[in-house]
Amino acid sequence: MSSGIASQRNHGLRALDADLPFLASEVAVDLDNLLANRSKELNAIHRLAARLKNSIEFSASGGPPRSLMDPATLTVLGEAMTQGSTGSSSAKIDDVLSEAAKIGKVLETVDSAQNRKDLERARDFCVALSKAAASYRRAIRDLRPPHPFRR
Repeated sequence: MSSGIASQRNHGLRALDADLPFLASEVAVDLDNLLANRSKELNAIHRLAARLKNSIEFSASGGPPRSLMDPATLTVLGEAMTQGSTGSSSAKIDDVLSEAAKIGKVLETVDSAQNRKDLERARDFCVALSKAAASYRRAIRDLRPPHPFRR
């Protein structure tokens, strides 16, 4: 039973996770509160950082990062990178993964004394990730045929 809970907690990003849009928006709110010195709640921030860390694999030889995500999640992540103010508009997977790893590192070591620009960039990414994940779920849900008795 505890191994199921641990694996649930330590899995990577998945576009079809029902809680991904909420988790990303919760992290954005927590980062905003941290920037405004209102609250220092870090639980959601560390959960998203762990998911990002578990979604990207780095080679020991210093090669480009490798995605451990399914293609749909990688697309959602790329959309979030493009929409967020991460400065990355590249369509290359390696660039998207590198930027996601940087944001994951910022989230992993977050504190109020950190560079304000890094926290703002991570917050903007989380807002964009929440929107991209929610719109992806909505698009998938719209593909299902409606119930025959529904108007």
